Amino acid sequence: MKNTFETTKVIQLKALCSVSSTIAIVSHTNPDGDAIGSGIALTRFLRQAGHEVRFFVPNHFPKFLAVIPGTEEVGIYGELCDAAHDYIADADLIICSDFNQIERLDRMTEAIEANVIAPRVLIDHHLNPPEYELSFSDTDYSSTAHMVYDLIEAWGGTEAITPEIAVALYVGMVTDTGNLSYGNLTPALYRAVASLIEKGVQPLEISRAINTQSESRLRLVGYLLSEKMKVESDRHTAYITLTRAEKTRFNHQIGDTEGIVNMPLAIEGIDFSAMFIETLDCIKISFRSQGDFDVNLFARTHFNGGGHKNAAGGRFFGPMNEAVATFTRIIESVHP
Repeated sequence: MKNTFETTKVIQLKALCSVSSTIAIVSHTNPDGDAIGSGIALTRFLRQAGHEVRFFVPNHFPKFLAVIPGTEEVGIYGELCDAAHDYIADADLIICSDFNQIERLDRMTEAIEANVIAPRVLIDHHLNPPEYELSFSDTDYSSTAHMVYDLIEAWGGTEAITPEIAVALYVGMVTDTGNLSYGNLTPALYRAVASLIEKGVQPLEISRAINTQSESRLRLVGYLLSEKMKVESDRHTAYITLTRAEKTRFNHQIGDTEGIVNMPLAIEGIDFSAMFIETLDCIKISFRSQGDFDVNLFARTHFNGGGHKNAAGGRFFGPMNEAVATFTRIIESVHP
């Protein structure tokens, strides 16, 4: 792994923070464990260093992430609106964490674009990063939380990682790697995890918290796998659809669909999985693969999206039946 947090760049970040009266950290829509964990960890670390910092996300995150100390301080832009807009628009420094496309911020994009003075800093592990004044971008990392761990270590040493920060980083690391089961599982990642456990993280306690599910969520999973999953064995592909009416039927809550797109990959012979979720504005699509099929390229080329080689997302502007028809037509030619 290249030295993403080389001394020169860390010194640059310290200098930017030192001349900033207010710092805004922002992360993506429908924030997951990595977005919330890395954002809270960075916020707390910078506050320890004496900086005025606030962390904002566009909308709510899954309830199970309350296991991370400090979630009550995360600013939900959709609820704060005017106050959040003013803070971001007037901030002296904006740190963009765990996303590579400004469009992933929804309405929060307006506040960031209104700020034409503040330098932007990127901390992210996705492909195709934007050009910012200072970027920590490395696709070899399995999570942004691991990047923040290395940043804190380079800035202040591991002694700067408090027990609360350790929990935030750990949750980010394990949720973005499927409990350490996805790609990029490097020796450095396991050393970081071990260090966080030495700081007091309780893996079993956190595992119970992040894997606890509601009855309605379990029933939704059962319904989707038994009634809505389509398997195209000849294309080594499976896909699942979820409509707004079905979300209402199963009392869908934020986070209820997390991880479902990965489940079809457990089927023998299936190496490409997609999940289509109907929203008010579009059909949101999650893509997962195993092996050499590049879903980042697939999403960017066909569905206004992107992400990682084996995990990406996209959008389709039209009804569900057209989204599925478009998808199945495309896979006939690109995923034989």
